[in-house]
Amino acid sequence: MNKNSKIIILIIVIIAAIAIAGLYLSGTLTSGGSNEEGSIDVLVGAGFSKVGADLISEFNKKYPNIKVNAKYGGSGELFATLETQKSGDVFLPADYKYMEDAMNNGYMENNTVKNITKNVPVIVVQKGNPKNITSLEDLAKPGVKVGVGEPDGPAIGKTTQKILEKNNLTDSVQSNVVVTTTTVNQLLTYIVTGQVDATIIWEDMTVWKEGDGKIEVIEIPADENIESTVPIGITSFVKDKPAADKFEEFVTSEEGKQIWKKWGFEI
Repeated sequence: MNKNSKIIILIIVIIAAIAIAGLYLSGTLTSGGSNEEGSIDVLVGAGFSKVGADLISEFNKKYPNIKVNAKYGGSGELFATLETQKSGDVFLPADYKYMEDAMNNGYMENNTVKNITKNVPVIVVQKGNPKNITSLEDLAKPGVKVGVGEPDGPAIGKTTQKILEKNNLTDSVQSNVVVTTTTVNQLLTYIVTGQVDATIIWEDMTVWKEGDGKIEVIEIPADENIESTVPIGITSFVKDKPAADKFEEFVTSEEGKQIWKKWGFEI
């Protein structure tokens, strides 16, 4: 091998080493994730705080350079953010009603809206069920302290209102309501701490560790219940459309669906 050939080989080796070093620095060879960068703000129903954190964690394994800023809150509060602040890239409320309102007001890119799963309301009581509550009618029994979500706040509040109306229990149960909340998460806290005897929350929340060994669940018969469809969509205020697209694709993908199932949701 002549001198010129050795020089050429040395140059090739140096170039290859620089390229490999660049890949390591970028994370391509170390993280196994995409190099795509971005940042998105996701408006998420408070009841999805567990599954939402899991979805974001797994999403970031695939896209480590896309920052996901999640704002959790009651669906009514999140809708107000769209309405007053005109901000947020992705909307994931706990009930389709809020998505429908957002679409009708021009806050969504309507062709991006997809249904993911459903929310099923259940009655939750303290461990041991000391007030012997077995039905919706029992929420109206004398001496039962009931907690509900605000009708214009979290999705569970509006859904609870509809359930009581459907079963002609609005007035009788209302007389037992001792607290209303702005998020469904607060209702779980009230029942766990013994501040209320019964409440209505989403079924998936009954497997959260916060309630483990502290609550009992009473299912509401299908003909008395009102289930909610859970949608996701990209807002018309989106600032990083490619990143928002990637996130929605992941949340609704087969991998994303398995995460929803893990947290007790039916797809």
